[in-house]
Amino acid sequence: MIGVLVNPRSGDGRGCDIWREVRDRLQKFSVPHVAVITSRAGETGELAEKMVSEHSIEKLIVIGGDGTIHETAGGLWQAYRNGSACKLAVIPAGTGNDFAKAYGIPTDPVRALEVALSNENYIHIDLLRTAGGMVAVNSIGAGFDGMVAKLTNEAGYKKLLNRIGLGKLSYFITILRVFLHYKPSRAWLEVDGVIHELPDMWLAAIANIPFYGGSIQICPAASPFDGMADVVVIQSRGRIRLLPILFTVYQGKHTQHPSVSFFKGTSIRLRTEHPLLIQADGEFTDSTPLHVDIVPAALTVIGTAYKTYN
Repeated sequence: MIGVLVNPRSGDGRGCDIWREVRDRLQKFSVPHVAVITSRAGETGELAEKMVSEHSIEKLIVIGGDGTIHETAGGLWQAYRNGSACKLAVIPAGTGNDFAKAYGIPTDPVRALEVALSNENYIHIDLLRTAGGMVAVNSIGAGFDGMVAKLTNEAGYKKLLNRIGLGKLSYFITILRVFLHYKPSRAWLEVDGVIHELPDMWLAAIANIPFYGGSIQICPAASPFDGMADVVVIQSRGRIRLLPILFTVYQGKHTQHPSVSFFKGTSIRLRTEHPLLIQADGEFTDSTPLHVDIVPAALTVIGTAYKTYN
């Protein structure tokens, strides 16, 4: 049985429009399915787990953005731990759609549905799991990006830009806003037992895929298939020195900047002098300290772009 989980509010209502188109095609081609529409933020994971356990769902198609996928992954991970495995397919309907970009999932709903219904192109991906049990599929970050995630999701201009098809621009606007006033913090990053002191940390992002924040290539070498987490750290006493990063990070050309460092490991801990905001898959979640472990090959995803990571 195929399940369809719909967030009608994704992309400022685009999720609802996409669902109507998808529903018509499923009915036209007599595809057996059970559909559930979310009614509030925070319930998606629970609904996903319930669908798998009650309806024996073997493939769950999610219509939504990265936040919806984030919650769904948590539900599927819990179902898997309880003995019920389910493949994840996505029809993107959000602002950034970084997950879809990473796995070659088309933005066109009809083409994305064709990929979702395929039984050939799937892979097992790693998950990022916090000490509290939360899982993420894209990234978990603290500091500057945590603030950007929080303010972007609260911003009125995000809704306006989504309506005219320029939703990704909302992240860049917030980046500029935060950049003007953000103050770095002393931090201590521990990667597989090795501690690195960071006197002036702006952000530390633990990446499972190269992209976040609307296709920013924050960690170009990150792979969701290698059983390792890639960590990128940006630190500097002054903000002027970081200006070039703002205009090169979208192309992943910031990697040689002297303020940027990369690490790789399976267990990541971050302590900061002052509590810093944390984002997980673009959603504000908590504040530091942070402890993340990699869970290898924990989720099965349907997509097309796996060779790009080889």
